[in-house]
Amino acid sequence: MKTYTIVVHDRRWREPMTLAAELAHDARACEFARQRLGASDDIEAIEVWRNGARLYQVSLADALDAA
Repeated sequence: MKTYTIVVHDRRWREPMTLAAELAHDARACEFARQRLGASDDIEAIEVWRNGARLYQVSLADALDAA
């Protein structure tokens, strides 16, 4: 298992929420971010970090552009 930091940018909060997650691999962490983004209309973006490096970022604007 690898440890990830998930940063959730939600318009209801002044500061982003930071979550810690242990997941099997990077692809699962990115999938989790995409699922979380779709779970609420208030989430504007989500970042996935590991060992101080940002691995992935997805935003509501990205999702809308892809549709």
